[in-house]
Formats: sequence, C-alpha cells, structure tokens
Amino acid sequence: MEIKTEVRKYIAENFLPSAPLETIGDSMPLITGGIIDSIGMIGLVSFLETRFEVEFMPREIDVHSLDTLERIEELMRKKLAAGKTAGPHEQDRDKAK
Repeated sequence: MEIKTEVRKYIAENFLPSAPLETIGDSMPLITGGIIDSIGMIGLVSFLETRFEVEFMPREIDVHSLDTLERIEELMRKKLAAGKTAGPHEQDRDKAK
C-alpha cells in the first residue's frame, strides 16, 4: 500500500482539482502553505481514518504531523504498525476509549 499515493490523490481531488498529481511534492507544505485549512484538516483526518482503518486521537491532529505527505506517511506507518502489534484485548480497550 502506498500511503503517499493515496493521500496525494485525495489532496488533488479535494484541494487542488486542476493540478497534476506530480505537482504535489512529498515535502510540499499543505497546511502552512495554505492548501489545506482547519476544516480541510478535519476532512483529511476523516479520509485517513476511513481509508486506512485507523483512529486518530485529538492530540495527533496537528499542523506538524499533517503538514506534508512525508509527515502524514510517517504518522500513518506508526499508526498502522501499532494497530498490527496490538492484541485483541488491547484493540477492544482502545475502542472503548
């Protein structure tokens, strides 16, 4: 699964519809660059949760972790790895929170 490719497509479709995918670079500032605003950030998080079957904690939703494709990919890899290593009891406990 290519995280950056999926997120790049989402950004192109929702925030830069006339821009070719190639123009959305891995280190392009999405939030600090004005491409995604605070409402758009909520949409991005919703997309990530749905597409990759993860859940964000409020403390994880910030400019630093979601500003570039590189940072988003890093965060998602950590979340996906944590989800795979959690046992059934830990997953149930996390869902109850």
